[in-house]
Amino acid sequence: EDEECRWIDHIYDDHCDQADEPMSVLGVLFGGMKRQSINFVLLSFVAAFMKRAEGWSLIDVLYYWNCTATTIGFGDLSPKTQLGRLLAVFFIPLSVVTLGEVIANCFAYITSRAAAKAEKDFIRREITLSDLEYLDVNGDGRVDELEFVTFMLLAMQKVDMRMMNDLKHLFHALDAGKDGFIQKEDLITLRQRKRLARKMRRRARHWKKWYENEARSFFS
Repeated sequence: EDEECRWIDHIYDDHCDQADEPMSVLGVLFGGMKRQSINFVLLSFVAAFMKRAEGWSLIDVLYYWNCTATTIGFGDLSPKTQLGRLLAVFFIPLSVVTLGEVIANCFAYITSRAAAKAEKDFIRREITLSDLEYLDVNGDGRVDELEFVTFMLLAMQKVDMRMMNDLKHLFHALDAGKDGFIQKEDLITLRQRKRLARKMRRRARHWKKWYENEARSFFS
């Protein structure tokens, strides 16, 4: 990526867009068809065999292909020969999947562009006093980096509150010293605790087995 356009510039500067990103739905459509070129070639060969087996014209083949790929299925044109029906077993699902992939790419492009624009508009907006009060979680009148990042991730729906809580619980679990930082000593302490816990479980299983054997010998 060009050094003149950093990642943050893609948010604040409309001129810093990805050069290889298609700028229209038509470009995405052709790109999706290009990625599905192998499937289109296979479908063309199968359609040619069906045309010969059924005695269809080119218009009939294109019409059947369109009705099949779009799952319309009027039923006015269908294979009548055994070979045509056998080819249709492969032609129908492959055409539906291929066209579905192309259409899915177009819709994904439209939704991603809309989401990117919404994120840009949200980040570009000015922060008001009411936003500052909402950002101030601990109520000290100031917003630190963690509070700001947490609010922005939640507002842009990059994460949800459940995930943030899980991350907080994970941090507190790794913070063995409970000093608000994860250090090398914390990892060593956690490793020692795990070893001690495994040792205690082995000892508990040993004594449980010993008591069970003593109980059997006492009642036998």
